[in-house]
Amino acid sequence: MLPRVALGLATLAVLVGLVVDLSGSAPRTAGSDHVSPAVFAATVPGGGTLCEPISPLPGDAARAQLLIGTYGRPVPNLRLRFLDEAGRAVASGDLPAGAREGYVTVRLHRERRSPAATRACVAVGGSTSVVFGGEAGSVGAASELVNGKQQSGRISILYLRAGKESWWQLLPTLSRRFGLGKAPLYGTWTLAALAVLLLGVWIAVLRLLGRELR
Repeated sequence: MLPRVALGLATLAVLVGLVVDLSGSAPRTAGSDHVSPAVFAATVPGGGTLCEPISPLPGDAARAQLLIGTYGRPVPNLRLRFLDEAGRAVASGDLPAGAREGYVTVRLHRERRSPAATRACVAVGGSTSVVFGGEAGSVGAASELVNGKQQSGRISILYLRAGKESWWQLLPTLSRRFGLGKAPLYGTWTLAALAVLLLGVWIAVLRLLGRELR
């Protein structure tokens, strides 16, 4: 009797742990500029501006994340703008001074009926230089400009959706993506079917263990 009780409690603990894990929420990415923050790729002096060409801004991007280095000092105020070909703001956001160096997140205000953004610009306040995470590279049409002067490399920008989402909320998206890259007969039903199959295996194993513990 005692072993079967222990088996039941262990099964319950696994189910509770699964539900708790799936209920955890976190920010969800909306995309990026496809540049990894591998190194500090740009140095911008206080009062300076960095600009670089970008791919279109994701429609559900509500925040932008940057990697900032300040050599231990507080991050100065930053103003991030996404501009169209005519130089008009598509989206913009401000980060007040005082944040700690590392990854910083800037909330974006989107303009209504705005065209696609083609350029991102970061204006650095204060009087000291800061560095931005990104990738090193050769000078070219896609490289960054600091105070109008072209430099090698590009900075990394990660886009985040508004709020937080749990795994339960992401299940429809996960189900759709799980069916991609497979034979045509697979689809959004694939993940659910495999989950039911796995549940059946668990039930069969538990019944077998229950019989052995009698």
